[in-house]
Amino acid sequence: MYFKNILYRIKYLAICLLGSVLLVTFFIQCAIQKNSLKKTGEEALFSPSERYLITVRDEEQALSLVLNDSPAGNRFLRTSSLPLQINDPALFHLINRMKATVVLQKGVGIAAPQVGINKRLILVKRLDLEPVQFEVYLNPKIEHFSPQKVMGWEGCLSIPAGFGQVERSRDITFSYQKKDGTRATERVEGFVARIFQHEIDHLNGVLFIDHFKGKLIPKEQYKKMKEAGKI
Repeated sequence: MYFKNILYRIKYLAICLLGSVLLVTFFIQCAIQKNSLKKTGEEALFSPSERYLITVRDEEQALSLVLNDSPAGNRFLRTSSLPLQINDPALFHLINRMKATVVLQKGVGIAAPQVGINKRLILVKRLDLEPVQFEVYLNPKIEHFSPQKVMGWEGCLSIPAGFGQVERSRDITFSYQKKDGTRATERVEGFVARIFQHEIDHLNGVLFIDHFKGKLIPKEQYKKMKEAGKI
């Protein structure tokens, strides 16, 4: 009887040990599967909160801007954006609303983080092309900065404090995805190159005020100086 009890106990411990091993194996497999999904780009889909923000209004309705004059807004703008999955069904709705936003605000460019969407998407007004219009760039990346630098005035829809002068590369080469998923490369220069550098900075959590040390000129003062030909 004594040996029989020992055998029962050994059998019980063996079953418990096997169960623990199976449970640990299950959690490891779940973790591996989760990491695998991330590697294939599943994290690039819009989150439920982003999807709601995008689709809660019609396509022609502008989105609210994220501003850096609050701790929460500044923290969001300082966050690097995730790669964008271009087959997401809400993408074109977002593009149209971003265009409505930048047109309403009379800007020359806008990045998805500026409207609360943590994805790598920008719209740029192509002043160097005919006809002049906003173009969409998905997952853009600057491949080359020219060593020649130029100073220029910049403002930002997300920075209500004003304008400042920033040194940028005179021309850049950048790559991006088109709406059909193919990748393309372009070279731009002058003011348009400045717009691209400014907007792609947003995707990396960088604001134009990070490029200079000084005091911003209030927007109304900047406007008066420009009208007087002093800028």
